[in-house]
Amino acid sequence: MLKKNLVIIPARKGSKRIKNKNLVKVLNEPLIVWTINYAKKLEAKKYDLIVTSDCNQIKKICKKKKISYLSRPKKISNDRASIHEVIHYTLSNLNNDYKYIILLQPTSPLRKINLVYRSIKILDNKKNFDSLIHLAKDPSFTGKVINHRWKPDYELNKRSQDINDKFLPTGNIYVYRSHLYKNGIKEPKNTYGMISKNEKWVDIDYQEDLTTLNFYLKKLNKKKILIDSKYRKILSQ
Repeated sequence: MLKKNLVIIPARKGSKRIKNKNLVKVLNEPLIVWTINYAKKLEAKKYDLIVTSDCNQIKKICKKKKISYLSRPKKISNDRASIHEVIHYTLSNLNNDYKYIILLQPTSPLRKINLVYRSIKILDNKKNFDSLIHLAKDPSFTGKVINHRWKPDYELNKRSQDINDKFLPTGNIYVYRSHLYKNGIKEPKNTYGMISKNEKWVDIDYQEDLTTLNFYLKKLNKKKILIDSKYRKILSQ
Protein backbone atom coordinates (compact mmCIF):
# COMPACT_ATOMS: atom_id res chain seq x y z
CA MET A 1 0.00 0.00 0.00
CA LEU A 2 1.35 3.42 -0.99
CA LYS A 3 2.17 5.88 1.77
CA LYS A 4 0.04 8.97 2.19
CA ASN A 5 1.38 12.51 1.87
CA LEU A 6 1.10 15.06 4.65
CA VAL A 7 -0.14 18.58 3.93
CA ILE A 8 0.91 21.11 6.58
CA ILE A 9 -0.58 24.60 6.76
CA PRO A 10 1.66 26.65 9.08
CA ALA A 11 -0.15 29.62 10.62
CA ARG A 12 1.49 31.21 13.63
CA LYS A 13 -0.29 34.03 15.45
CA GLY A 14 2.38 36.74 15.42
CA SER A 15 3.05 38.94 12.40
CA LYS A 16 4.89 42.25 12.37
CA ARG A 17 3.89 44.00 9.14
CA ILE A 18 0.18 43.04 9.14
CA LYS A 19 -1.43 42.33 12.50
CA ASN A 20 -3.03 38.87 12.72
CA LYS A 21 -2.25 38.40 9.04
CA ASN A 22 -3.62 34.85 8.75
CA LEU A 23 -7.00 36.05 10.04
CA VAL A 24 -7.37 39.17 7.91
CA LYS A 25 -10.66 39.06 6.00
CA VAL A 26 -10.34 38.55 2.24
CA LEU A 27 -13.70 38.64 0.45
CA ASN A 28 -15.39 38.04 3.82
CA GLU A 29 -13.24 34.98 4.66
CA PRO A 30 -10.18 34.82 6.94
CA LEU A 31 -7.04 34.54 4.81
CA ILE A 32 -6.21 31.05 6.11
CA VAL A 33 -9.61 29.69 5.02
CA TRP A 34 -8.66 30.09 1.35
CA THR A 35 -5.76 27.66 1.78
CA ILE A 36 -7.80 25.30 3.98
CA ASN A 37 -10.53 25.13 1.33
CA TYR A 38 -7.91 24.46 -1.34
CA ALA A 39 -6.29 21.65 0.69
CA LYS A 40 -9.66 20.02 1.41
CA LYS A 41 -10.12 19.46 -2.33
CA LEU A 42 -7.21 17.00 -2.32
CA GLU A 43 -8.03 13.29 -2.22
CA ALA A 44 -8.47 12.19 1.39
CA LYS A 45 -7.11 8.74 0.56
CA LYS A 46 -3.79 10.22 -0.54
CA TYR A 47 -3.36 13.22 1.74
CA ASP A 48 -3.59 13.96 5.45
CA LEU A 49 -4.15 17.62 6.32
CA ILE A 50 -3.08 19.43 9.48
CA VAL A 51 -2.88 23.08 10.55
CA THR A 52 -0.18 23.98 13.04
CA SER A 53 -0.54 27.21 15.00
CA ASP A 54 -0.41 28.95 18.37
CA CYS A 55 -3.67 30.83 17.74
CA ASN A 56 -6.99 29.93 19.41
CA GLN A 57 -9.01 31.64 16.67
CA ILE A 58 -7.36 29.46 14.05
CA LYS A 59 -8.04 26.44 16.25
CA LYS A 60 -11.75 27.35 16.20
CA ILE A 61 -11.68 27.67 12.40
CA CYS A 62 -10.12 24.19 12.13
CA LYS A 63 -12.82 22.75 14.38
CA LYS A 64 -15.50 24.35 12.22
CA LYS A 65 -13.83 23.07 9.04
CA LYS A 66 -13.35 19.61 10.62
CA ILE A 67 -9.61 19.40 10.01
CA SER A 68 -6.76 18.43 12.32
CA TYR A 69 -5.10 21.12 14.42
CA LEU A 70 -1.75 20.91 16.20
CA SER A 71 -0.90 23.45 18.89
CA ARG A 72 2.59 24.85 18.36
CA PRO A 73 4.86 25.73 21.32
CA LYS A 74 6.20 29.26 21.73
CA LYS A 75 9.78 28.30 20.89
CA ILE A 76 8.79 27.57 17.29
CA SER A 77 6.10 30.25 16.98
CA ASN A 78 8.30 33.32 16.59
CA ASP A 79 9.67 34.90 13.43
CA ARG A 80 13.09 33.33 14.01
CA ALA A 81 11.81 29.75 13.97
CA SER A 82 12.70 27.69 10.91
CA ILE A 83 9.88 26.05 8.98
CA HIS A 84 11.92 22.86 9.18
CA GLU A 85 11.64 22.99 12.98
CA VAL A 86 7.87 23.21 12.53
CA ILE A 87 7.88 20.18 10.23
CA HIS A 88 10.07 18.17 12.64
CA TYR A 89 7.73 19.03 15.51
CA THR A 90 4.61 18.15 13.50
CA LEU A 91 5.99 14.77 12.43
CA SER A 92 7.07 13.95 15.97
CA ASN A 93 3.44 14.37 17.07
CA LEU A 94 1.98 12.19 14.34
CA ASN A 95 2.27 8.42 14.42
CA ASN A 96 2.26 8.02 10.64
CA ASP A 97 4.76 7.35 7.89
CA TYR A 98 4.52 9.72 4.91
CA LYS A 99 6.02 9.84 1.44
CA TYR A 100 6.02 13.62 0.96
CA ILE A 101 5.58 16.63 3.22
CA ILE A 102 3.67 19.40 1.43
CA LEU A 103 3.77 22.90 2.87
CA LEU A 104 1.00 25.34 1.90
CA GLN A 105 1.43 28.85 3.28
CA PRO A 106 -1.83 30.72 4.04
CA THR A 107 -0.15 33.91 2.80
CA SER A 108 0.04 32.57 -0.77
CA PRO A 109 -3.55 31.47 -1.54
CA LEU A 110 -3.62 31.79 -5.35
CA ARG A 111 -2.93 28.21 -6.45
CA LYS A 112 -4.03 26.20 -9.46
CA ILE A 113 -5.93 23.08 -8.46
CA ASN A 114 -3.35 20.76 -10.04
CA LEU A 115 -0.32 22.39 -8.40
CA VAL A 116 0.09 19.69 -5.75
CA TYR A 117 -0.28 16.87 -8.27
CA ARG A 118 2.25 18.47 -10.63
CA SER A 119 4.74 18.89 -7.81
CA ILE A 120 4.43 15.28 -6.65
CA LYS A 121 4.77 14.00 -10.20
CA ILE A 122 8.00 15.94 -10.68
CA LEU A 123 9.61 14.53 -7.53
CA ASP A 124 8.39 11.03 -8.39
CA ASN A 125 10.32 11.33 -11.65
CA LYS A 126 13.31 13.34 -10.37
CA LYS A 127 14.73 10.96 -7.79
CA ASN A 128 17.94 12.99 -7.37
CA PHE A 129 16.02 15.92 -5.84
CA ASP A 130 14.95 15.82 -2.20
CA SER A 131 12.57 18.80 -2.35
CA LEU A 132 10.71 21.22 -4.62
CA ILE A 133 9.92 24.92 -4.56
CA HIS A 134 7.54 26.93 -6.76
CA LEU A 135 9.20 29.93 -8.44
CA ALA A 136 8.26 32.91 -10.57
CA LYS A 137 10.47 34.97 -12.85
CA ASP A 138 11.82 38.16 -11.29
CA PRO A 139 12.29 40.89 -13.93
CA SER A 140 13.42 43.53 -11.41
CA PHE A 141 16.73 45.37 -11.55
CA THR A 142 18.61 44.69 -8.33
CA GLY A 143 22.08 45.20 -6.91
CA LYS A 144 24.07 46.10 -3.80
CA VAL A 145 25.25 49.29 -2.12
CA ILE A 146 28.89 48.95 -1.02
CA ASN A 147 30.43 51.93 0.80
CA HIS A 148 27.56 54.09 -0.51
CA ARG A 149 28.33 53.04 -4.09
CA TRP A 150 25.62 51.35 -6.19
CA LYS A 151 26.71 48.03 -7.71
CA PRO A 152 24.03 46.71 -10.10
CA ASP A 153 23.90 42.96 -10.75
CA TYR A 154 22.88 43.48 -14.38
CA GLU A 155 24.30 45.03 -17.52
CA LEU A 156 23.38 48.70 -17.71
CA ASN A 157 21.87 48.39 -21.19
CA LYS A 158 19.75 45.35 -20.30
CA ARG A 159 15.95 45.54 -20.60
CA SER A 160 13.64 44.04 -17.97
CA GLN A 161 12.10 41.68 -20.55
CA ASP A 162 15.60 40.29 -21.17
CA ILE A 163 16.07 39.18 -17.55
CA ASN A 164 15.53 35.42 -17.80
CA ASP A 165 17.82 34.02 -15.13
CA LYS A 166 16.33 35.47 -11.94
CA PHE A 167 13.57 33.80 -9.93
CA LEU A 168 11.89 34.22 -6.54
CA PRO A 169 9.71 31.90 -4.42
CA THR A 170 5.97 32.43 -4.80
CA GLY A 171 5.25 30.75 -1.45
CA ASN A 172 2.55 28.67 -3.17
CA ILE A 173 4.05 25.27 -2.37
CA TYR A 174 7.09 23.57 -0.87
CA VAL A 175 7.46 19.79 -1.04
CA TYR A 176 9.97 17.65 0.88
CA ARG A 177 10.68 13.93 0.93
CA SER A 178 9.82 12.75 4.43
CA HIS A 179 13.05 10.73 4.81
CA LEU A 180 14.86 14.08 5.22
CA TYR A 181 13.26 14.49 8.62
CA LYS A 182 13.47 10.82 9.56
CA ASN A 183 17.23 11.01 9.07
CA GLY A 184 17.49 14.15 11.18
CA ILE A 185 18.49 16.40 8.27
CA LYS A 186 17.84 20.03 9.18
CA GLU A 187 17.12 21.24 5.65
CA PRO A 188 17.06 19.93 2.05
CA LYS A 189 20.25 19.79 0.01
CA ASN A 190 18.97 19.46 -3.55
CA THR A 191 15.84 21.48 -4.40
CA TYR A 192 14.01 21.34 -7.72
CA GLY A 193 12.82 24.74 -8.97
CA MET A 194 9.37 24.43 -10.53
CA ILE A 195 8.92 27.59 -12.58
CA SER A 196 5.49 29.23 -12.68
CA LYS A 197 3.73 29.03 -16.04
CA ASN A 198 2.44 32.60 -15.91
CA GLU A 199 0.13 31.82 -12.95
CA LYS A 200 -1.14 34.74 -10.94
CA TRP A 201 0.36 34.68 -7.46
CA VAL A 202 0.57 36.86 -4.36
CA ASP A 203 2.71 36.36 -1.27
CA ILE A 204 1.10 38.50 1.44
CA ASP A 205 3.73 40.55 3.22
CA TYR A 206 2.43 44.12 3.09
CA GLN A 207 -0.99 45.80 3.09
CA GLU A 208 -0.81 46.48 -0.65
CA ASP A 209 -0.43 42.73 -1.25
CA LEU A 210 -3.91 42.25 0.24
CA THR A 211 -5.29 44.78 -2.23
CA THR A 212 -3.71 42.82 -5.08
CA LEU A 213 -5.11 39.54 -3.74
CA ASN A 214 -8.63 40.97 -3.47
CA PHE A 215 -8.38 42.20 -7.06
CA TYR A 216 -7.33 38.79 -8.41
CA LEU A 217 -9.92 36.86 -6.37
CA LYS A 218 -12.74 39.14 -7.52
CA LYS A 219 -11.70 38.53 -11.13
CA LEU A 220 -11.56 34.76 -10.55
CA ASN A 221 -14.98 34.75 -8.84
CA LYS A 222 -16.47 36.83 -11.67
CA LYS A 223 -15.04 34.38 -14.23
CA LYS A 224 -16.46 31.42 -12.26
CA ILE A 225 -19.90 33.05 -12.14
CA LEU A 226 -19.82 33.57 -15.92
CA ILE A 227 -18.81 29.92 -16.52
CA ASP A 228 -21.52 28.65 -14.15
CA SER A 229 -24.09 30.88 -15.83
CA LYS A 230 -23.17 29.54 -19.30
CA TYR A 231 -23.28 25.96 -17.99
CA ARG A 232 -26.79 26.45 -16.52
CA LYS A 233 -27.91 27.99 -19.81
CA ILE A 234 -26.67 24.93 -21.74
CA LEU A 235 -28.47 22.57 -19.35
CA SER A 236 -31.74 24.47 -19.77
CA GLN A 237 -31.70 24.18 -23.56
